[in-house]
Amino acid sequence: MRTWFFGPGSWITRVTMWFLGPLRAHGLKHIPREGAFILVSNHISLLDPMIIGSTADQTGRLVHFMAKEELRHWPLIGWLATQAGVYFVRRGEGDRAAQRLSLDLLARGEAIAVFLEGTRSRDGVLGEPRDGAALLAMRSGVRLLPVSITGSNRLFPKGARLPRRSRVTVRIGEPFQLTPQASGRIDRQELANGTDRIMRAIAALLPAAQRGRFG
Repeated sequence: MRTWFFGPGSWITRVTMWFLGPLRAHGLKHIPREGAFILVSNHISLLDPMIIGSTADQTGRLVHFMAKEELRHWPLIGWLATQAGVYFVRRGEGDRAAQRLSLDLLARGEAIAVFLEGTRSRDGVLGEPRDGAALLAMRSGVRLLPVSITGSNRLFPKGARLPRRSRVTVRIGEPFQLTPQASGRIDRQELANGTDRIMRAIAALLPAAQRGRFG
């Protein structure tokens, strides 16, 4: 897996946000400086991975983002993603290969990032999550790092041909863990409870109007 573009890409993002932002990050102290963790966040813009990744890069941590398989085939963007540690998942298919790669990265002490909703929220309100992050957390036993992002959806509003200025805020909460279960079948209710806990940790970092049913 190639990662050489993660650092330069993060720098480019921060410079770009100097013109389009401002970009403000709160809670950098909560990002683990070493060891594996799963970054979990809401998702409101295609720019979220770059913005959140550049925020983590300020602490020297490289984060591998999980992205939809279709992104791999986008001109230039798909190639740059493959050079920045991004890996791909086939949505809606229970992609076992992506799960194995995620667990392998975590076992090697790396950090990965998962957007639980699986797609962007069009109105900025938390939608319904998927259980993948909870499953990975329970199988690996690593820490979860809750993150929220606001304002990035206003950088490229629907129908706009050029970007617009918007204050973007990234908030990082305290890491926490779910009960580990390295082997055996994980009970569906335990998985659902774990997912709910993750979503509420993200919601706590969002404005009340964006928390949806997790407020």
